[in-house]
Amino acid sequence: MARIRLHRLAVLVAVWAAAGLAAAPTAAQAAAVHVKVRVEGPTHTVTQSIQVPITGTFAGHTLSGPTALGGLLAASRHRHFPVGLEWFDCCGFFVNSVAGVPGDARHFWAFKVGHTLSSVGAGAVTATPGMSTLFYFTSFDPDTGATEPTLGLDPAHRTIARGGTLTFTVTSWNDAGRGSAAGGAWVNVDGIATRADSTGHLTVQFTHTGTFPVRATLPGTIRSRTIWVHVTRSGSG
Repeated sequence: MARIRLHRLAVLVAVWAAAGLAAAPTAAQAAAVHVKVRVEGPTHTVTQSIQVPITGTFAGHTLSGPTALGGLLAASRHRHFPVGLEWFDCCGFFVNSVAGVPGDARHFWAFKVGHTLSSVGAGAVTATPGMSTLFYFTSFDPDTGATEPTLGLDPAHRTIARGGTLTFTVTSWNDAGRGSAAGGAWVNVDGIATRADSTGHLTVQFTHTGTFPVRATLPGTIRSRTIWVHVTRSGSG
């Protein structure tokens, strides 16, 4: 498949956006479209942030308006990690490496908008307000080209009273954006992991006040975003 072949080509453009090199910001940045940018590396989350996509010229090719790639490059500049890009006349820029981790014969950097794998480069996807983007280091099926499923994590609420319970739902999303229950996924609440049931649900009681990070993992999938649960003394806040 074309997607498999693309990441193996050797026309590499190194873009050290963390240092702000090669970028020429334009007035389009003033539009201040905010996008959610998450980058999941092989061992950890590189960034999970909200960014205003940068515009400018990179290796002779111009991003004239806000794009998903501009969001990634803005994150790399603010969070200080490099991004490597490959240019293809058919499809624009594809991400070749992030934070010093390049693709190889069995892995590459895939890109989703929402839960759906993009068929074009991130530089060809116009950023819209509130858009969620995910760049993730993944293996792929050698026959179908399918990437590893990505996990979604959704709480019933974000704020609860101390002593209350909260149900989390873990969903496994394929390349086409179709979700299924991530049965047996691990839900990590403030460093303590518990398995979800066969339907991808887990109910947790919060006995202390504070703000607690929660995320989901499952072997053979891409970890979920981190969400934060706020536990108050009383009421839902």
